[in-house]
Amino acid sequence: MQTPTALPSQPPSLPGHVSRPYNTWAIVSASFAASTILGTWCLGGLIAVITGHVARSQIKRSGEAGEGLALAGLIAGYISIGLFFLFVLAYIAFFVFIFVFAATHPGAFPSPSPTPVPLGQ
Repeated sequence: MQTPTALPSQPPSLPGHVSRPYNTWAIVSASFAASTILGTWCLGGLIAVITGHVARSQIKRSGEAGEGLALAGLIAGYISIGLFFLFVLAYIAFFVFIFVFAATHPGAFPSPSPTPVPLGQ
């Protein structure tokens, strides 16, 4: 019968290398900002902006890591919200253009011509 061998000891941690935990809200902000690419548009952007501001506030108080993630979430969130509103304005402008064109150009569309009646009948 064999006796179990001891596991190797863990290497000592370096005194100068202290890992700060990432702020959870910063990770959420960056995740929702990335989800705007997949089609959540304004909703994902709104959540990214809100959680990005919460994360930056918490990071300033606690000193956690993740300030870059929070900033990236804020930037991408604001861009996605802006693009969404530009898309909505373009959509409205398209239909306004079509209706204005149709109202100001009545002769541009063919009108039905009456059928000719034969003279001898």
